Amino acid sequence: MLSSLLALGMGISADAVRETLRTFPGVEHRIEFVREFDGVRYINDSKGTNPDSTIKAIQAMTRPTVLILGGYDKHSDFHELFENFRGSQLKAIVVLGETKQKILDTARDTGYLGYCHATGTFEDAVSCARVLASPGDVVLLSPACASWDMFDNFEQRGRVFKEIVNRFA
Repeated sequence: MLSSLLALGMGISADAVRETLRTFPGVEHRIEFVREFDGVRYINDSKGTNPDSTIKAIQAMTRPTVLILGGYDKHSDFHELFENFRGSQLKAIVVLGETKQKILDTARDTGYLGYCHATGTFEDAVSCARVLASPGDVVLLSPACASWDMFDNFEQRGRVFKEIVNRFA
């Protein structure tokens, strides 16, 4: 909203500001809508590289959500993440990467009763999430971890996620 006020103050027309706000696609890799396929929305939040970011992403979801979680271990504590899953839209978790076992252990330790499935590769994780999702659901990549165990950076991980999702037919 501040940017809108600044634009108006600089003489940009209200119509131009309104149109820009209406058509702005958002920031890549930050709760970025990828596509809807078979009634399931796919969201790329590859920038969600810590538990707090993933908590915020889950809180933003308004539909049942299958979460793809895990990656390089930055020695994060996942307990708060699982505590925030209670009462959320979370339907299932697909875990992968170096933190896979740590996340599964935290799920058990916190008494998480939802469905957790461990996968070996990133493509397997996306495929598994696709199978677990139903029309009306969201598949959310918000890993709460860095990408360095499988990718050069979060941007590459996000691009690969979008490539996989866009190949669905």
